[in-house]
This record gives sequence, C-alpha cells and structure tokens, in this order.
Amino acid sequence: MKRIITLLAAAALALAVSVPAVLAKGGDGTRIVLKPTKAFPAAKGSATFKAKPGERQLEVEVEHLRRLAGKRVTFFVGGTKLGTARIGVLGAAQIERRNSAVPTVNAGTAVSVKTAGRVLIVRGSF
Repeated sequence: MKRIITLLAAAALALAVSVPAVLAKGGDGTRIVLKPTKAFPAAKGSATFKAKPGERQLEVEVEHLRRLAGKRVTFFVGGTKLGTARIGVLGAAQIERRNSAVPTVNAGTAVSVKTAGRVLIVRGSF
C-alpha cells in the first residue's frame, strides 16, 4: 500500500511540474512559460498568442535580468527576429506585436530571447 501511495505521489508531482508549460488556452489565447538557460538561471519568461477573426496578438516578456539592465535583448519567434527591447532597471523587458506584424504561430513554434551577443536567455515553444 505504501508503495502505491509513493508511486501516486510521484506521478502527481511529475504532472504538477509539467503542467505549467502551457498555462492557458482558449478565449484568452495560449500562454507558455519560457524556461531559463544555464547562462541565466534566475530568468523567467512567458509568451502569449491570441487569435480571433481579423486580429492576432503576440506578447513575449522576460524578467529577473537586473544584471542586463540598460542592455538590449532580441526576441525570436519561429526562428524569425520579432524585435528588440531594452531591459529596464527592474530587470524586465517585453515586446508586443499585433496583426500583420505577428509571425505564424502553430503548435511547436519556438520562442526565445537572446542577448545582443546571441547568448540564449530563455526558450520555449507553443
């Protein structure tokens, strides 16, 4: 009985750890968590994609990067450069695009944020 309870607890923990990758899907769009790399282990990020008839919106944000304050980071979606933004004094930056400026986003589309020197900060996929 203890072995079954231990296995169930382990399975529940594994499920709880994997669920945050896709936080929401539906009327509010799809939101994913961007995972940090070894170069920036404290970094956090997310990307949200919303599509309605005649309207598309994509927002990508990164935070916990105070050591990069004042420097520019580059946002990529599906391997295409979405744009750059300056990291603020609190260590965060975001970029938002609407309609024709939004690249094609499908299941599996990669999202990443890199430093000006092309060092990967966070990454994930829809």
